[in-house]
Amino acid sequence: MDNEITIHQNATLGSQGNTFIAEQHNYTGLSIADVTQMAFSMFREYYPQLRKEALDEVSQMLSAFLRDIPQENIIPPTPKIAVPVLQNASITEETELREYYARLLASSMDSQQKRFVHPSYVEIISQLCTDEAKILRHLMSYEAIPTITLRYESGNGYGIDAVKFFSDVGVFTHCEYPYNTNQYFDNLARLGLLEKSIVGQHLQAEFEYGVLKKNEYIASKNKQSLAVSNGYKETKVIEGYIRITDFGKSFCRVCVPPSPVNTVQIHF
Repeated sequence: MDNEITIHQNATLGSQGNTFIAEQHNYTGLSIADVTQMAFSMFREYYPQLRKEALDEVSQMLSAFLRDIPQENIIPPTPKIAVPVLQNASITEETELREYYARLLASSMDSQQKRFVHPSYVEIISQLCTDEAKILRHLMSYEAIPTITLRYESGNGYGIDAVKFFSDVGVFTHCEYPYNTNQYFDNLARLGLLEKSIVGQHLQAEFEYGVLKKNEYIASKNKQSLAVSNGYKETKVIEGYIRITDFGKSFCRVCVPPSPVNTVQIHF
C-alpha cells in the first residue's frame, strides 16, 4: 500500500472549544511510523502544547512495542484511547508508568489485542504510584501471595488490627516505601485489580507464612508490651492472601510486561 496515509477528519468544537471528532478509514497492516504519527496527530488536535521530553520517551517505547506485533495486525489508533493516554503520559514523571501507557496504546493498535483493551485502563494507570506499578508487575507472576494480619486482642474476641495484610513484596520489588504495602493493596483493590482473602482463607504455604511472621517489621509490632500498653492481653497472627482479579489479569495482559506464571495453591 502507499506509504502516505490520509485521515479524513471532521472537526467540531465542544463546550471547551477543543473537541475533535475524527472519521477514519478502517486500515489494517499499517507501518509503525504510520500509526505512531496518527496517534500523535490526534493528540495535537486536542492538546497543542506537548511536553516533548516525556512524549519522546513514550514514542520510543510505543515503536519498540509495535515492533513485536505482526504488521498485518497493526490498525489505526482510536481517539478514545490515544488522546487520554498521551495526555496523561505527557504529565507523568515516572518512566515506569509511562511504559504502562505506551503498552496500552500499542495494544489498542493491535487487531488481536484490541478486544482486551478497556477504556478505564487509562484512568487506572493515572491512579497508580510507581510502587504500586512495581508490585503489580510482580504479582502478575503469581496466582496469589501470602499475607499476615497482626491483631491485638483483649481475650474476649475484641481487639484491633495493628498491621493489616502485611507482605514483604515491597522489599522484593525495591519499593520506595516498602512497608506501605497495605495501603497499596487497598488502592489496587479499590481499582478492582486485587482482592483480599476473608477470615479463614489462607494458602498452603507454611514456610512463606513463617518467613513473614519472623520479619523484623512484624517482630517490632509483635512485642507483648505493645499490646499490654494499649490495654490488650495478647497478640494474634491471622494468615491470609491477596490475588489478582480477572479484571486485574486483563489489565496486566494489556499494560504490564509479560512474566512467567507461578502458582500457589489456595486453601479455603
